[in-house]
Amino acid sequence: MEETPLSRAYLESLSTADLFELGENLGVDLPEGLNRRLIIGELLELAEDNLQDAADLSAIVDADFSMVPEELPETYNETRITALLRDPAWLFVYWDFHSTAFAAASTHHRFESFFLRVNTLTDDPSKGVADYFDVDVGIHDRKWYIHIPNRKQGCRVDLYVRNSQEKEQLLARSSEISVPPGGAGELHPPARKRIPPLITLSGLEELRKHHFKNHRQAFS
Repeated sequence: MEETPLSRAYLESLSTADLFELGENLGVDLPEGLNRRLIIGELLELAEDNLQDAADLSAIVDADFSMVPEELPETYNETRITALLRDPAWLFVYWDFHSTAFAAASTHHRFESFFLRVNTLTDDPSKGVADYFDVDVGIHDRKWYIHIPNRKQGCRVDLYVRNSQEKEQLLARSSEISVPPGGAGELHPPARKRIPPLITLSGLEELRKHHFKNHRQAFS
């Protein structure tokens, strides 16, 4: 049977046998002996449902699902610092500022720099910090790799601001990190080799040792 829109006028024009055949083709369960008027009502209800389904599908197809990719904000507007252990010899540190706190600190008339204080912790919490060293960071820096010279205890990294002729000001502290002893990534001085006398007299060898000792821990 050729597909024709199921209108009441069309269905009324069909014989009862054709109505049963149409219902069977459309998957409608029509009991034998069902009243002709009820058969037409069932088929019209099915046609209405099919039209609604088609309209819903068309709306879904035509809908604009182009989504703007969600991007992480550059800042969460919070003064905080986080330290992560990359391996037993290195920390990865990142930090951020509340906009008001950053503006107040960086525009202070005695502002010098921000810096990170890397604290070596004791086994006894009541004794506090065993040792520390400072790493100056740029005003726009927000992350830093730091070499840990002492891997026998835990550590913590603090964010400070330094103003000339004023006491350094603590801005934020990271969580304490337990550092496993030794391991991959440990830095060692270059192997000893014969130093030419001219280099020894120039003082470059002592300068190299001094640089390795005092500046190896800070890398951007």
